[in-house]
Amino acid sequence: MRVLIIANGEIGDIQRVKAMLPPVDYVICADGGLKHAQELGIVPDLLVGDFDSLSDEMLREYSVTGVAIKRYPVDKDKTDMQIAVDTAIDMGASQVFLVGAFGSRWDHSYANMLMLYRLARRGIKAQILDAHNVVMVSTSGKIEIEGEIGQTLSLLPLGGDVRILSTDGLKYPIVNGILPLDFPYGVSNVLIKPRAEVHVGSGWVMVVIARD
Repeated sequence: MRVLIIANGEIGDIQRVKAMLPPVDYVICADGGLKHAQELGIVPDLLVGDFDSLSDEMLREYSVTGVAIKRYPVDKDKTDMQIAVDTAIDMGASQVFLVGAFGSRWDHSYANMLMLYRLARRGIKAQILDAHNVVMVSTSGKIEIEGEIGQTLSLLPLGGDVRILSTDGLKYPIVNGILPLDFPYGVSNVLIKPRAEVHVGSGWVMVVIARD
């Protein structure tokens, strides 16, 4: 099952994001992400959150159309995004796409990025999509990266040093190398093939594909 989660962060150019969205089986809006869904022309299957960013009138409007709504208290340990992510996990999602995950609140942006780690730990492929970036997180094994020749991408360690066994399709190859947590030399590599591969020996790596 492929699940799209729309949160209340910034997504940039609506038309550009709309063109990036893959077909999905289920759509969850986390609180104010419903506003982005409207702009994208998407009707969600489920709304979750404390709804401090939505009016009661808007909630009633969607309620009468049959959209499921799950309200949570404002004082809670989970963010609205995590509630949505955990819902997708409980549903048995095999792939999750997050939109509206980044914004002016860096703490929220970082917390949302960690949801990629939460999903990857459970074997669920996940990406954050916005008008300028595609972000994914992966551990040991092969990462396949699709893009355009000449496109910029970065390989960054997450939480600790990462061992890269080999890469293919990148201008600056890495062979049996370490990405140290305090030396981000993996920034601004370049695709020289439309499909690149990164073979990770150990550690968690964050892949950022720039779309500027």
